[in-house]
Amino acid sequence: MEALSLKKILKDYLKGTNFKEINETISINKIWEEVVGEPICKNTKIISYKKQTLIIKASNPVWRNELSLQKNNLLEKLQKKINNKINKIKII
Repeated sequence: MEALSLKKILKDYLKGTNFKEINETISINKIWEEVVGEPICKNTKIISYKKQTLIIKASNPVWRNELSLQKNNLLEKLQKKINNKINKIKII
């Protein structure tokens, strides 16, 4: 029986993981906190950042509605902070 190397095991385990996407999501999360402030931050969660679309989960329908009303303003602020990497915000 051939022993598996740690390198091979990790490579197989991490196959398909997009580290760039993960790093961008973490960075955007920090900027999101700065841009929106504490009340909104406490009631939202960044679900993902894919194909220049930021997907935000609101804690309830009231917050989802509030964010929908502020979406364009929030998008502008985020674009200024991170050089237009986000083209769309989707609120769920």
